[in-house]
Amino acid sequence: MSFHGMFFKGLDVLYRPFQNGRRSTRFRDVRMRVLRDVVYDEHDKKTCRLDIYLPADAAAPLPVMFYLHGGGFEAGDKRYRAALSRWFASLGYAVVNVNYGLAPRFKFPVQHRQVVSALNFVCDNARAYGFDTARMAVGGDSAGAYFASVLACICNDAELQARLGAQPRARFGAALLNCGVYDMYKLASENMLFSLGRKVFKDIAGLPHERIAEYRWRELCSVPDLVTPEFPRSFVVCSERDTLCGSQHAPMLAALEKCGVPHEVFVARERGDDHCFSLMWKGRSAERANGLIADFLTAFKSGGTA
Repeated sequence: MSFHGMFFKGLDVLYRPFQNGRRSTRFRDVRMRVLRDVVYDEHDKKTCRLDIYLPADAAAPLPVMFYLHGGGFEAGDKRYRAALSRWFASLGYAVVNVNYGLAPRFKFPVQHRQVVSALNFVCDNARAYGFDTARMAVGGDSAGAYFASVLACICNDAELQARLGAQPRARFGAALLNCGVYDMYKLASENMLFSLGRKVFKDIAGLPHERIAEYRWRELCSVPDLVTPEFPRSFVVCSERDTLCGSQHAPMLAALEKCGVPHEVFVARERGDDHCFSLMWKGRSAERANGLIADFLTAFKSGGTA
């Protein structure tokens, strides 16, 4: 395994106790049913799996949080977002926590087709699980925020659907984007820690960043360029002290503004508010961000618009 792959996997191990071991995220007062490792695509039963969290006492059909984990495109797993999934379920959501193929084994656009397949699984099984596909939010952190935002774009882009050979059967009404990567060109060209951006780009694209102009799927490398007025109402979380994603939020926010997409943003500025700070749960910024996220999702759940 490469150094940068080990780096991202190490972050998962290091932060797992803080992200998933808090007493406050056990939600023992909320009854929920958890279905693990549900296969959503028979073509790759090992990779294409998801977990479903269903609040037992909520009336079906339930609004859906379709969530994609982060991990630098090379690491991560749905199990690292177990506490987050329980939290969404405690807010009254049916949570679909999705795994997808990791680089360098899987290269773009395999993952894009996989997440479309996962979304279509939700649509095809809505009655069985009590999903309300008219109230669907998509969410993700870090690399997961990239996949969440690009999936929302794919849902509104027939030309891109045809090129991918993947047609989503639903659209999202809300998006939760946490410390995301939105511009792969920017990621590859900036002088990041350990040159991570360049190495990740090579692993997902199969060619060095100097040859970006030749890349067959270059339209998938810049989510801001894919955003249209049909992009879902959004809540964007970011940090001025993000050592991994830096100012990636700036072009995304500019695109939302340009297209007139209703959106809210929380910018963390305090010392210690690093990448995906809100997933740690503790601290003034994390608590404030999560409180606003809860308000955003509660509003969307209640009226279909946040």
